[in-house]
Amino acid sequence: MKPVNLSQICFLALMWVSAQTFSQGISFRQDDWQNVLVQAKAQNKLIFVDIYTTWCRPCKEMDKKTFSEASVGDKFNSKFINYKIDAEKGFGITLARRYNVTSYPTCLFVDATENLVYKQEGYLGSTDLLKEADLVLTNQSDSKPIYVLEKQYNEGKREPDFLYEFIAKRSRYNLDNMALVEEYVKALTPIQQSSDKTLRLVVNNGFKIDGKAFELLLKYREKAEGLFEGGDEKVNQAFSTSINEFFYQAIETKNKVLFEKALQANLKALPNTADRVNDKNKLAFYLAVKDINKYVEAAENYLDQYVMFVQIESIRKQDLWEYDKMMQAYRLGIRDSTGTGAPLYNNIKKNGRFTMARLTANELHDVVKTFYEQVDTPAKLEKAIPWVQRAIELVENPDYYHSYAQLMLKLGDKQKALDIEQKAYELALREKIDTQKFTSALEKMK
Repeated sequence: MKPVNLSQICFLALMWVSAQTFSQGISFRQDDWQNVLVQAKAQNKLIFVDIYTTWCRPCKEMDKKTFSEASVGDKFNSKFINYKIDAEKGFGITLARRYNVTSYPTCLFVDATENLVYKQEGYLGSTDLLKEADLVLTNQSDSKPIYVLEKQYNEGKREPDFLYEFIAKRSRYNLDNMALVEEYVKALTPIQQSSDKTLRLVVNNGFKIDGKAFELLLKYREKAEGLFEGGDEKVNQAFSTSINEFFYQAIETKNKVLFEKALQANLKALPNTADRVNDKNKLAFYLAVKDINKYVEAAENYLDQYVMFVQIESIRKQDLWEYDKMMQAYRLGIRDSTGTGAPLYNNIKKNGRFTMARLTANELHDVVKTFYEQVDTPAKLEKAIPWVQRAIELVENPDYYHSYAQLMLKLGDKQKALDIEQKAYELALREKIDTQKFTSALEKMK
């Protein structure tokens, strides 16, 4: 046996340690918060804080899928002091309150003097987390970091130039600027309000639909469109994004006044598409406020006017056109169907011919499901029969057959319900889908 000298052993040990260090995920420090701050100051690094709870499923998913990634570990272990803490235990309660953490997971980037540099709420995959880290690192050397401007704003600073800078800085972090845009516009003179600078700011950052910025963009819409390449689409998207945000808030909070404002704003700003968007949002709102009578009326109006009206042949033709367009990129060699591009290519080959059909069928099925779950009047339930039949005609799906069966069962036709549920079960078997839901339904019907 060939002897191994001491230098070889040290070299091998060093290589093993290096491999362990650079192939693992994030190494979170288990230490007192004050010691973490001292380490951050000594190493001139920001602190990355993962605030979690033991019951939070996305927190566990980030632990398993994101923080464990080698690429994430390489960056975070070298660039940050990493710290993890339970928001419901010990000092974690204090830390969560200090940084106004209200949802989990929440990731914080904090400096050595406990200033909040950046806050990210919700689940992030490895790619997105690395992008957030790069953003923070790029702005770390900024002479006026965002927390400095935040402090000045909280102390009452409201000069237009300051607000403009604050909005621009927040925009880098993709933070909501709607309320700030409104403040900024109100602080300007009429001439400043119609300037290119102001219009660009409004379009790029969003705005409240019941304020001055919205009316300003309506008034100077043509001028704003001229400031961007593809300006009409850019401005339309700005209106759409801001209006949809208010639709979302109204539905989430069940706020009828806010919902009506969103409906009216949509009609003013986007008259060519507003009717359909408004009618669809009525479905979501009436369901949220549990007004089933209005939901039924809105569903009938929306599906018959916009969905059932479109012929199946037209949907098939549109799908084939879109499919051919996607495949042409592969035929011409613009996109690769092998290697890393193979999964996307195979998915398009399998599902690309039915994109519009699936979207339409899902739209019909969502309403049908709500009908059989929440509607009791037979005459109203019967309205859903042609909708589910159309969904099945577009795309055969076990869930669609299951909903059809439940609809017939609620209407009192038990035998037809059994026959349809049997089709759902058989289709699930063929497609190798979990059949438990369908077998359970069949047992209850017998």
